[in-house]
Amino acid sequence: MTGHGDTRRRLLIAAYRDYVEAEREFSRTLERVRAWFPAGARPGKAVIGEPGSPVRRAYDRREDAMDRLAVARRIHAAAARARAARERPGPKLIGFWLHRD
Repeated sequence: MTGHGDTRRRLLIAAYRDYVEAEREFSRTLERVRAWFPAGARPGKAVIGEPGSPVRRAYDRREDAMDRLAVARRIHAAAARARAARERPGPKLIGFWLHRD
């Protein structure tokens, strides 16, 4: 791959890495929240928190990273389809004439 293909691939890889890091951060944040509660009364994954709270910020960063990853995947897939269409051989033309009597 050269030129734009490399750029799209780097975009996809960077978006995926950002998503993985945001997912890890969100999971770590949830674990820290759960550590505040006794084992029988721990909140589930539905704990998001107030706007501006650490849990909400981690959740929002993860959501943004998922959105960027989805866009990068669509861009990469569209480029792959276009590349495949360019590389696909066209129809073979067969030369013959139709004569009407």
